[in-house]
Amino acid sequence: MDYKTPKEAQDLPGLRLALTAGLPAPWSMAARFMFDIKKIAYIPVLQQGGAANEDLLEWTGHRNAPVAVLDDEPPRTNWADILELAERLEPLPRLVPVDTEERLRMFGLANEICGAGGLTYQARHNMIGNMLNSGVEALQPAARTMAKAYAYSEEAAQQATARMTQILDALTDQLERQKTANSRYFIGNGMTALDLIWASFSNTLQPLPKELNPMNERMRASYQEMGDRVNPAQILFDHRDYIYEKYIALPLDF
Repeated sequence: MDYKTPKEAQDLPGLRLALTAGLPAPWSMAARFMFDIKKIAYIPVLQQGGAANEDLLEWTGHRNAPVAVLDDEPPRTNWADILELAERLEPLPRLVPVDTEERLRMFGLANEICGAGGLTYQARHNMIGNMLNSGVEALQPAARTMAKAYAYSEEAAQQATARMTQILDALTDQLERQKTANSRYFIGNGMTALDLIWASFSNTLQPLPKELNPMNERMRASYQEMGDRVNPAQILFDHRDYIYEKYIALPLDF
């Protein structure tokens, strides 16, 4: 990925997309997939996980990624707002169902994955606890930054696994119903944003093999440890693999 710095990107025209560099950060990858699947061009902008990102903060008002900035429009950071932008810029292929009930189900399940308090938000409580208790001094600055960002506490970490299991069970039930209806997708008979979101976020529980996902091995182990705690159903990863094979360029580049 050929990143521009925030200072290089802020005065450029068009779509700029701040992304976490160096690892398959789930929110960043999901945002990328929404634009990539529609072949919408964007300028990747450097964001470093766990760092102050002062130049990005000065430009956009946000330290984290993703941040989508189109021309002079306000920066967008919420996954649903970024999806709306992608749908507006290029309506096809549609990532939001036309049918009202399908649309409500898609947004509800997607928010269970990537909304505040959702699947990966909960998983971060466990990961932050592991980092803080690791005794590895190099991990402590990032761990403290993330602890503040995710309102980490020991109590939150203790409750996180049960909440993650609830969400994964709901996703599994949805795929089982879809399988009975002879569909390969979470919603209806075609790909939606939910399929792309799960493809991205699934790597935080069971990363793709390193030849397809050349991520840092320490982070890979941390992600896999989170998955081992909740033991997601295999149908979730069978679905993930199908979406990557059919729609997303591999190996991942971050």
